[in-house]
Amino acid sequence: MKAPAISFGRLAAFVAVAEAGTFTAAAERLNTTKSAVSQAVAVLERELGTQLLQRSTRKLAITEAGEAFLSDCRQLLAGAEAAMERARTGHAQPSGTLRLTSPQGSAGMVASWIATYSERYPAMRVDYVPTDRKLDLIAEHFDLAIRVGPMADSGLRAVVLEELGLWTVAAASYLARHDTPRKPAELAGHEWIALSLLPAPWSIDFERGGRKVRVKLRGSISAASTDAVLQLVSQGAGISFFPSTADLRAEVEAGRLVRLFPGWASGRMFLYAAYPGNIAPPAKTRAFIDLAKEAVRSAGS
Repeated sequence: MKAPAISFGRLAAFVAVAEAGTFTAAAERLNTTKSAVSQAVAVLERELGTQLLQRSTRKLAITEAGEAFLSDCRQLLAGAEAAMERARTGHAQPSGTLRLTSPQGSAGMVASWIATYSERYPAMRVDYVPTDRKLDLIAEHFDLAIRVGPMADSGLRAVVLEELGLWTVAAASYLARHDTPRKPAELAGHEWIALSLLPAPWSIDFERGGRKVRVKLRGSISAASTDAVLQLVSQGAGISFFPSTADLRAEVEAGRLVRLFPGWASGRMFLYAAYPGNIAPPAKTRAFIDLAKEAVRSAGS
């Protein structure tokens, strides 16, 4: 026969009666009625198959079985209260381990956020997995993903950190060896470094003032990692395009990379934080998202 489910309400009623000495006093302590307390204890006794209280017209007395059970009940109720307090505290303050992922190309940016996060919350542990593989956050037990791309309807909750453009860039060393392309169509005559993860790695669409241009690209190198493509471009191996993250903007501002066709748009993407679940994220996740927002705002100011 299936055991009855534990009712902490009935346990609390029994403890209150045992400690208060009467059903009336127990009812006052629990802010309920005398009949409700009496019924709760009676049901508990039936479930246990033993008498916990000796009842008479003048007083209540706890039985030997009741004395033994009372000690266990107090421990159970104290444990439940402690668990609830830990859950409340855990929701309010970051605790535990934050398991986090991002694309390889964003690793430098995210690593700087993690350093600030760890300094701000020294009790937190962070498990960071930079990868260009699209991970299943739920199946692989990730709390949070920092992603760059179009907003996908993936069943995850998402918070936009920044809207990004797509910048076509080349290293100054590459442009010193080749004619600098002045318009998108001229890319067809240059070495393109393709990100093979894209649906169409060998073509790119540009738009300016309602005019659209699709350019077919050529090149001898493709890579399945945004970070690898960026390294190849930085080494002067060719031209490619990337989301205009703070890291990329810094490379352009420092003169290590040159932005091409700034008057043309080639799509937009988002830097966003995605997390599983359909309720508010736990404190550790929310704190990292808030920190990321701060960092993005500071980088853009």
